[in-house]
Amino acid sequence: MRSKKQQAARSQGRTARLETSLDVGALLKSYRWIRRSAALGLLSALYLTWHYKLFLSGAGDQALCNVSAFVNCDRVAASSWSRLFGLPLAVWGAGGYAALIAHATWVMRRFTSAPHERSRRAPADDVLSTALLILPFAIGVVVLPTVSLVRLRALCLGCAVSWIADLGLLISGIRLLQQARTVRPTGAIWRPLWPSVALGALVIVPLNWYARPAPPPTPTESRRALERTPAVSEAPDLTAIDALSPVFGSPGAPITIVYFTDLQCPYCKLQTEALRGLLARRPRQVRVIYRHYPLDRSCNLRLTQTAHPFACLLARLAIDAQRRGVFEAWSHEIWRAQESLTRERIQEIAQRYGLDLERAERDAAIQRRLAQDILLAERSGVDSTPTLIINGRLIRGYQPLDRLDAFVSALLGQ
Repeated sequence: MRSKKQQAARSQGRTARLETSLDVGALLKSYRWIRRSAALGLLSALYLTWHYKLFLSGAGDQALCNVSAFVNCDRVAASSWSRLFGLPLAVWGAGGYAALIAHATWVMRRFTSAPHERSRRAPADDVLSTALLILPFAIGVVVLPTVSLVRLRALCLGCAVSWIADLGLLISGIRLLQQARTVRPTGAIWRPLWPSVALGALVIVPLNWYARPAPPPTPTESRRALERTPAVSEAPDLTAIDALSPVFGSPGAPITIVYFTDLQCPYCKLQTEALRGLLARRPRQVRVIYRHYPLDRSCNLRLTQTAHPFACLLARLAIDAQRRGVFEAWSHEIWRAQESLTRERIQEIAQRYGLDLERAERDAAIQRRLAQDILLAERSGVDSTPTLIINGRLIRGYQPLDRLDAFVSALLGQ
Protein backbone atom coordinates (compact mmCIF):
# COMPACT_ATOMS: atom_id res chain seq x y z
CA MET A 1 0.00 0.00 0.00
CA ARG A 2 1.51 3.29 -1.12
CA SER A 3 2.00 6.09 1.36
CA LYS A 4 0.33 9.47 0.87
CA LYS A 5 3.74 10.95 0.11
CA GLN A 6 4.33 8.42 -2.68
CA GLN A 7 0.85 9.01 -4.13
CA ALA A 8 1.39 12.79 -4.11
CA ALA A 9 4.79 12.41 -5.79
CA ARG A 10 3.32 10.15 -8.46
CA SER A 11 0.44 12.60 -9.07
CA GLN A 12 2.83 15.52 -9.36
CA GLY A 13 5.06 13.58 -11.72
CA ARG A 14 2.12 12.65 -13.94
CA THR A 15 0.93 16.28 -14.02
CA ALA A 16 4.43 17.50 -14.84
CA ARG A 17 4.68 15.01 -17.73
CA LEU A 18 1.30 16.10 -19.03
CA GLU A 19 2.34 19.74 -18.91
CA THR A 20 5.25 19.03 -21.20
CA SER A 21 2.74 18.33 -23.97
CA LEU A 22 1.18 21.77 -23.51
CA ASP A 23 2.27 24.98 -25.16
CA VAL A 24 2.03 27.28 -22.15
CA GLY A 25 2.73 30.29 -24.34
CA ALA A 26 -0.26 29.49 -26.55
CA LEU A 27 -2.46 29.01 -23.49
CA LEU A 28 -1.40 32.37 -22.10
CA LYS A 29 -2.18 34.02 -25.43
CA SER A 30 -5.68 32.55 -25.40
CA TYR A 31 -6.23 33.73 -21.83
CA ARG A 32 -5.11 37.24 -22.76
CA TRP A 33 -7.74 37.29 -25.49
CA ILE A 34 -10.30 36.05 -22.98
CA ARG A 35 -9.46 38.94 -20.67
CA ARG A 36 -9.65 41.47 -23.49
CA SER A 37 -12.98 40.14 -24.74
CA ALA A 38 -14.40 40.02 -21.22
CA ALA A 39 -13.22 43.59 -20.57
CA LEU A 40 -15.01 44.77 -23.73
CA GLY A 41 -18.11 42.87 -22.66
CA LEU A 42 -17.95 44.37 -19.16
CA LEU A 43 -17.84 47.91 -20.56
CA SER A 44 -20.83 47.11 -22.77
CA ALA A 45 -22.75 45.56 -19.87
CA LEU A 46 -22.13 48.61 -17.68
CA TYR A 47 -23.41 50.91 -20.43
CA LEU A 48 -26.49 48.73 -20.99
CA THR A 49 -27.19 48.71 -17.24
CA TRP A 50 -27.08 52.52 -17.26
CA HIS A 51 -29.38 52.58 -20.29
CA TYR A 52 -31.80 50.16 -18.61
CA LYS A 53 -32.02 52.50 -15.62
CA LEU A 54 -32.78 55.40 -17.98
CA PHE A 55 -35.38 53.26 -19.72
CA LEU A 56 -37.21 52.36 -16.51
CA SER A 57 -37.13 56.01 -15.44
CA GLY A 58 -38.71 57.15 -18.70
CA ALA A 59 -35.59 58.91 -19.96
CA GLY A 60 -34.39 56.34 -22.48
CA ASP A 61 -34.53 58.89 -25.29
CA GLN A 62 -31.34 60.40 -23.83
CA ALA A 63 -29.40 57.25 -24.69
CA LEU A 64 -26.88 57.35 -27.51
CA CYS A 65 -27.92 53.98 -28.93
CA ASN A 66 -31.42 55.12 -29.91
CA VAL A 67 -30.66 56.10 -33.50
CA SER A 68 -33.74 55.02 -35.46
CA ALA A 69 -36.75 52.73 -35.29
CA PHE A 70 -34.51 49.75 -36.09
CA VAL A 71 -31.27 50.78 -34.35
CA ASN A 72 -32.90 51.25 -30.99
CA CYS A 73 -31.90 49.95 -27.56
CA ASP A 74 -35.30 50.83 -26.08
CA ARG A 75 -37.11 48.30 -28.25
CA VAL A 76 -34.83 45.59 -26.87
CA ALA A 77 -35.03 46.88 -23.29
CA ALA A 78 -38.84 46.86 -23.46
CA SER A 79 -38.95 43.18 -24.42
CA SER A 80 -39.12 40.25 -22.03
CA TRP A 81 -35.70 39.19 -23.35
CA SER A 82 -34.03 42.04 -21.48
CA ARG A 83 -34.51 40.25 -18.14
CA LEU A 84 -33.58 36.86 -16.75
CA PHE A 85 -35.08 35.65 -13.46
CA GLY A 86 -36.20 39.21 -12.74
CA LEU A 87 -32.77 40.81 -13.19
CA PRO A 88 -31.64 42.84 -16.21
CA LEU A 89 -29.64 40.70 -18.62
CA ALA A 90 -26.95 43.40 -18.66
CA VAL A 91 -26.44 42.96 -14.90
CA TRP A 92 -26.00 39.20 -15.31
CA GLY A 93 -23.54 39.90 -18.12
CA ALA A 94 -21.50 42.33 -16.02
CA GLY A 95 -21.17 39.74 -13.26
CA GLY A 96 -20.16 37.04 -15.73
CA TYR A 97 -17.58 39.21 -17.49
CA ALA A 98 -16.08 40.28 -14.16
CA ALA A 99 -15.85 36.63 -13.07
CA LEU A 100 -14.09 35.71 -16.33
CA ILE A 101 -11.55 38.53 -16.00
CA ALA A 102 -10.72 37.45 -12.44
CA HIS A 103 -10.57 33.77 -13.35
CA ALA A 104 -8.36 34.32 -16.41
CA THR A 105 -5.99 36.51 -14.38
CA TRP A 106 -5.72 33.89 -11.65
CA VAL A 107 -5.06 31.05 -14.12
CA MET A 108 -2.43 33.09 -15.97
CA ARG A 109 -0.60 33.68 -12.70
CA ARG A 110 -0.59 29.95 -12.07
CA PHE A 111 0.76 29.20 -15.54
CA THR A 112 3.59 31.69 -15.10
CA SER A 113 4.47 30.51 -11.58
CA ALA A 114 7.18 28.02 -10.65
CA PRO A 115 6.73 24.46 -12.02
CA HIS A 116 6.11 23.00 -8.55
CA GLU A 117 3.22 25.46 -8.11
CA ARG A 118 1.71 24.61 -11.50
CA SER A 119 1.77 20.90 -10.79
CA ARG A 120 -0.67 21.16 -7.89
CA ARG A 121 -3.56 20.96 -10.33
CA ALA A 122 -3.68 19.65 -13.87
CA PRO A 123 -3.92 22.48 -16.45
CA ALA A 124 -6.93 20.73 -17.97
CA ASP A 125 -8.90 21.53 -14.81
CA ASP A 126 -8.23 25.24 -15.29
CA VAL A 127 -9.12 25.08 -18.98
CA LEU A 128 -12.38 23.22 -18.35
CA SER A 129 -13.39 25.59 -15.55
CA THR A 130 -12.74 28.49 -17.93
CA ALA A 131 -14.85 26.80 -20.60
CA LEU A 132 -17.72 26.50 -18.12
CA LEU A 133 -17.58 30.23 -17.44
CA ILE A 134 -17.54 30.96 -21.18
CA LEU A 135 -20.45 28.60 -21.95
CA PRO A 136 -23.31 31.05 -21.15
CA PHE A 137 -21.71 33.67 -23.40
CA ALA A 138 -21.20 31.10 -26.16
CA ILE A 139 -24.92 30.30 -26.01
CA GLY A 140 -25.76 34.00 -25.88
CA VAL A 141 -23.78 34.87 -29.01
CA VAL A 142 -26.05 32.51 -30.96
CA VAL A 143 -29.40 33.12 -29.27
CA LEU A 144 -29.42 36.86 -28.52
CA PRO A 145 -28.57 38.22 -32.00
CA THR A 146 -31.19 35.89 -33.48
CA VAL A 147 -33.85 37.09 -31.04
CA SER A 148 -32.94 40.75 -31.55
CA LEU A 149 -32.74 40.78 -35.34
CA VAL A 150 -35.38 38.17 -36.22
CA ARG A 151 -37.96 38.26 -33.43
CA LEU A 152 -37.70 41.85 -32.16
CA ARG A 153 -36.58 43.33 -35.50
CA ALA A 154 -34.31 45.74 -33.67
CA LEU A 155 -30.59 46.30 -33.27
CA CYS A 156 -29.18 47.48 -29.96
CA LEU A 157 -25.70 48.92 -30.51
CA GLY A 158 -24.65 48.25 -26.93
CA CYS A 159 -25.84 44.66 -27.31
CA ALA A 160 -23.91 44.33 -30.58
CA VAL A 161 -20.69 45.27 -28.76
CA SER A 162 -21.36 42.52 -26.23
CA TRP A 163 -21.97 40.05 -29.09
CA ILE A 164 -18.53 40.88 -30.46
CA ALA A 165 -17.07 40.28 -27.01
CA ASP A 166 -18.95 36.98 -26.71
CA LEU A 167 -17.70 35.87 -30.11
CA GLY A 168 -14.15 36.59 -28.95
CA LEU A 169 -14.78 34.50 -25.84
CA LEU A 170 -16.21 31.64 -27.90
CA ILE A 171 -13.22 31.57 -30.28
CA SER A 172 -10.73 31.79 -27.41
CA GLY A 173 -12.55 29.06 -25.50
CA ILE A 174 -12.43 26.71 -28.50
CA ARG A 175 -8.71 27.38 -28.90
CA LEU A 176 -8.15 26.63 -25.23
CA LEU A 177 -9.93 23.30 -25.46
CA GLN A 178 -7.93 22.38 -28.56
CA GLN A 179 -4.65 23.26 -26.85
CA ALA A 180 -5.50 21.20 -23.76
CA ARG A 181 -7.04 18.19 -25.51
CA THR A 182 -3.96 16.02 -24.88
CA VAL A 183 -4.26 16.25 -21.09
CA ARG A 184 -6.82 14.73 -18.79
CA PRO A 185 -8.55 16.61 -15.97
CA THR A 186 -8.28 15.38 -12.39
CA GLY A 187 -11.95 16.12 -11.72
CA ALA A 188 -11.32 19.24 -9.62
CA ILE A 189 -12.75 21.64 -12.19
CA TRP A 190 -15.25 23.23 -9.78
CA ARG A 191 -12.72 24.32 -7.19
CA PRO A 192 -11.16 27.18 -9.20
CA LEU A 193 -14.61 28.50 -10.12
CA TRP A 194 -15.90 29.52 -6.71
CA PRO A 195 -13.74 32.62 -6.10
CA SER A 196 -14.60 33.96 -9.55
CA VAL A 197 -18.30 33.19 -9.16
CA ALA A 198 -18.30 34.92 -5.77
CA LEU A 199 -16.70 37.99 -7.34
CA GLY A 200 -19.33 37.98 -10.08
CA ALA A 201 -22.07 37.89 -7.44
CA LEU A 202 -20.46 40.85 -5.69
CA VAL A 203 -20.74 42.76 -8.98
CA ILE A 204 -24.34 41.69 -9.67
CA VAL A 205 -25.82 42.75 -6.32
CA PRO A 206 -24.87 46.46 -6.35
CA LEU A 207 -25.47 46.78 -10.10
CA ASN A 208 -28.98 45.38 -9.73
CA TRP A 209 -29.62 47.91 -6.96
CA TYR A 210 -28.32 50.69 -9.21
CA ALA A 211 -30.47 49.60 -12.17
CA ARG A 212 -33.70 50.27 -10.30
CA PRO A 213 -35.77 53.18 -11.62
CA ALA A 214 -35.13 56.59 -10.12
CA PRO A 215 -37.41 57.56 -7.22
CA PRO A 216 -40.55 59.49 -8.16
CA PRO A 217 -40.33 63.28 -8.09
CA THR A 218 -41.53 65.21 -5.07
CA PRO A 219 -44.77 67.23 -5.34
CA THR A 220 -42.74 70.42 -5.79
CA GLU A 221 -40.63 68.84 -8.53
CA SER A 222 -43.78 67.52 -10.22
CA ARG A 223 -45.42 70.95 -10.22
CA ARG A 224 -42.31 72.52 -11.71
CA ALA A 225 -42.09 69.77 -14.35
CA LEU A 226 -45.73 70.33 -15.33
CA GLU A 227 -45.15 74.07 -15.55
CA ARG A 228 -42.33 73.44 -18.02
CA THR A 229 -44.45 71.23 -20.28
CA PRO A 230 -46.23 72.89 -23.22
CA ALA A 231 -49.89 73.69 -22.73
CA VAL A 232 -52.24 72.37 -25.41
CA SER A 233 -54.97 74.73 -26.53
CA GLU A 234 -58.24 73.35 -25.29
CA ALA A 235 -59.67 72.12 -28.56
CA PRO A 236 -63.30 71.11 -27.99
CA ASP A 237 -62.69 67.70 -29.56
CA LEU A 238 -59.58 66.82 -27.50
CA THR A 239 -61.60 65.19 -24.73
CA ALA A 240 -64.79 64.60 -26.71
CA ILE A 241 -65.80 60.95 -26.63
CA ASP A 242 -68.23 58.75 -28.51
CA ALA A 243 -68.92 55.06 -29.02
CA LEU A 244 -65.55 54.61 -30.75
CA SER A 245 -63.54 56.14 -27.89
CA PRO A 246 -61.97 53.74 -25.37
CA VAL A 247 -62.38 55.48 -21.99
CA PHE A 248 -61.39 54.14 -18.59
CA GLY A 249 -61.91 55.62 -15.13
CA SER A 250 -64.55 57.80 -13.55
CA PRO A 251 -66.56 60.04 -15.93
CA GLY A 252 -66.46 62.88 -13.39
CA ALA A 253 -62.74 62.56 -12.56
CA PRO A 254 -60.88 65.87 -12.03
CA ILE A 255 -57.89 64.56 -14.01
CA THR A 256 -58.28 63.63 -17.68
CA ILE A 257 -55.41 61.95 -19.52
CA VAL A 258 -55.62 61.83 -23.30
CA TYR A 259 -53.30 59.00 -24.31
CA PHE A 260 -51.92 58.90 -27.87
CA THR A 261 -50.64 55.41 -28.50
CA ASP A 262 -49.34 52.98 -31.12
CA LEU A 263 -50.12 49.33 -30.45
CA GLN A 264 -46.80 48.23 -31.93
CA CYS A 265 -44.75 50.69 -29.84
CA PRO A 266 -42.75 48.98 -27.03
CA TYR A 267 -42.85 52.08 -24.83
CA CYS A 268 -46.63 52.25 -25.27
CA LYS A 269 -46.92 48.74 -23.90
CA LEU A 270 -45.20 49.87 -20.71
CA GLN A 271 -47.20 53.10 -20.66
CA THR A 272 -50.45 51.18 -20.88
CA GLU A 273 -49.41 49.06 -17.89
CA ALA A 274 -48.53 52.22 -15.94
CA LEU A 275 -51.90 53.81 -16.76
CA ARG A 276 -53.69 50.66 -15.61
CA GLY A 277 -51.80 50.93 -12.34
CA LEU A 278 -52.72 54.60 -11.99
CA LEU A 279 -56.41 53.85 -12.57
CA ALA A 280 -56.22 51.14 -9.91
CA ARG A 281 -54.67 53.61 -7.45
CA ARG A 282 -56.98 56.53 -8.24
CA PRO A 283 -60.22 55.11 -9.68
CA ARG A 284 -62.29 58.22 -8.81
CA GLN A 285 -59.68 60.84 -9.67
CA VAL A 286 -58.42 59.84 -13.12
CA ARG A 287 -60.03 59.29 -16.50
CA VAL A 288 -58.01 57.98 -19.49
CA ILE A 289 -59.10 58.53 -23.11
CA TYR A 290 -57.29 56.45 -25.75
CA ARG A 291 -56.36 58.04 -29.08
CA HIS A 292 -54.46 56.46 -31.97
CA TYR A 293 -51.27 57.81 -33.49
CA PRO A 294 -49.76 54.92 -35.49
CA LEU A 295 -46.13 55.38 -36.54
CA ASP A 296 -46.92 53.97 -39.96
CA ARG A 297 -46.93 55.99 -43.18
CA SER A 298 -49.67 53.89 -44.75
CA CYS A 299 -52.21 55.97 -42.78
CA ASN A 300 -50.10 58.66 -41.10
CA LEU A 301 -48.68 60.66 -44.00
CA ARG A 302 -47.04 63.20 -41.72
CA LEU A 303 -44.27 60.72 -41.00
CA THR A 304 -41.10 60.52 -43.08
CA GLN A 305 -40.67 56.78 -42.45
CA THR A 306 -42.58 53.81 -41.09
CA ALA A 307 -41.45 52.63 -37.68
CA HIS A 308 -44.15 50.01 -37.08
CA PRO A 309 -45.51 48.33 -40.24
CA PHE A 310 -48.66 46.93 -38.58
CA ALA A 311 -49.54 50.05 -36.57
CA CYS A 312 -52.26 51.34 -38.93
CA LEU A 313 -53.86 47.91 -39.19
CA LEU A 314 -53.83 47.54 -35.40
CA ALA A 315 -55.33 51.01 -34.93
CA ARG A 316 -58.21 50.14 -37.29
CA LEU A 317 -58.79 46.85 -35.49
CA ALA A 318 -58.72 48.70 -32.15
CA ILE A 319 -61.47 51.06 -33.32
CA ASP A 320 -63.53 48.09 -34.51
CA ALA A 321 -62.86 46.26 -31.23
CA GLN A 322 -64.12 49.27 -29.27
CA ARG A 323 -67.25 49.39 -31.41
CA ARG A 324 -67.89 45.70 -30.64
CA GLY A 325 -67.13 46.02 -26.92
CA VAL A 326 -63.98 43.89 -26.88
CA PHE A 327 -61.26 46.57 -26.96
CA GLU A 328 -59.83 45.93 -23.50
CA ALA A 329 -59.52 42.15 -23.84
CA TRP A 330 -58.33 42.30 -27.47
CA SER A 331 -55.74 45.02 -26.84
CA HIS A 332 -54.41 43.19 -23.79
CA GLU A 333 -53.73 40.14 -25.96
CA ILE A 334 -52.11 42.29 -28.65
CA TRP A 335 -49.80 43.87 -26.07
CA ARG A 336 -48.80 40.41 -24.84
CA ALA A 337 -48.01 39.23 -28.38
CA GLN A 338 -46.32 42.48 -29.43
CA GLU A 339 -42.82 41.02 -29.80
CA SER A 340 -43.96 38.37 -32.29
CA LEU A 341 -46.65 40.13 -34.31
CA THR A 342 -47.15 39.15 -37.93
CA ARG A 343 -50.20 39.65 -40.12
CA GLU A 344 -51.12 36.00 -39.58
CA ARG A 345 -50.78 36.35 -35.79
CA ILE A 346 -52.88 39.53 -35.82
CA GLN A 347 -55.55 37.73 -37.88
CA GLU A 348 -55.54 34.81 -35.45
CA ILE A 349 -56.11 37.08 -32.43
CA ALA A 350 -58.74 39.12 -34.29
CA GLN A 351 -60.80 36.05 -35.16
CA ARG A 352 -61.04 35.10 -31.49
CA TYR A 353 -62.83 38.40 -30.83
CA GLY A 354 -65.03 38.46 -33.92
CA LEU A 355 -62.85 40.97 -35.75
CA ASP A 356 -61.83 40.85 -39.40
CA LEU A 357 -58.80 42.53 -40.94
CA GLU A 358 -60.33 43.14 -44.38
CA ARG A 359 -63.52 44.57 -42.90
CA ALA A 360 -61.57 46.91 -40.63
CA GLU A 361 -59.45 48.10 -43.55
CA ARG A 362 -62.53 48.81 -45.74
CA ASP A 363 -64.89 50.30 -43.17
CA ALA A 364 -65.39 54.02 -43.91
CA ALA A 365 -66.36 54.91 -40.32
CA ILE A 366 -63.16 53.33 -39.01
CA GLN A 367 -61.08 55.18 -41.60
CA ARG A 368 -62.68 58.51 -40.64
CA ARG A 369 -62.16 57.94 -36.95
CA LEU A 370 -58.49 57.03 -37.39
CA ALA A 371 -57.94 60.10 -39.57
CA GLN A 372 -59.60 62.27 -36.89
CA ASP A 373 -57.27 60.92 -34.18
CA ILE A 374 -54.19 61.57 -36.34
CA LEU A 375 -55.38 65.11 -37.17
CA LEU A 376 -56.12 65.80 -33.51
CA ALA A 377 -52.62 64.60 -32.63
CA GLU A 378 -51.07 66.96 -35.16
CA ARG A 379 -53.10 69.93 -33.89
CA SER A 380 -52.07 69.12 -30.32
CA GLY A 381 -48.34 68.91 -31.06
CA VAL A 382 -48.10 65.12 -30.84
CA ASP A 383 -45.30 63.69 -32.99
CA SER A 384 -44.31 60.48 -31.18
CA THR A 385 -45.69 57.78 -28.93
CA PRO A 386 -46.49 57.47 -26.17
CA THR A 387 -47.70 61.02 -25.59
CA LEU A 388 -49.96 62.04 -22.72
CA ILE A 389 -52.01 65.21 -22.42
CA ILE A 390 -52.79 65.56 -18.72
CA ASN A 391 -55.37 68.28 -18.09
CA GLY A 392 -54.09 70.18 -21.10
CA ARG A 393 -50.37 69.63 -20.44
CA LEU A 394 -48.49 67.70 -23.13
CA ILE A 395 -45.94 65.17 -21.86
CA ARG A 396 -43.90 63.17 -24.36
CA GLY A 397 -42.36 59.79 -23.71
CA TYR A 398 -42.95 56.94 -21.31
CA GLN A 399 -43.92 57.98 -17.77
CA PRO A 400 -43.56 55.33 -15.04
CA LEU A 401 -46.43 54.77 -12.62
CA ASP A 402 -44.88 56.64 -9.69
CA ARG A 403 -44.14 59.67 -11.84
CA LEU A 404 -47.70 59.68 -13.19
CA ASP A 405 -49.01 59.48 -9.65
CA ALA A 406 -46.78 62.40 -8.65
CA PHE A 407 -48.14 64.48 -11.56
CA VAL A 408 -51.70 63.73 -10.48
CA SER A 409 -50.89 64.68 -6.88
CA ALA A 410 -49.41 67.97 -8.08
CA LEU A 411 -52.48 68.79 -10.17
CA LEU A 412 -54.78 67.97 -7.26
CA GLY A 413 -52.69 70.16 -4.96
CA GLN A 414 -51.82 67.28 -2.67
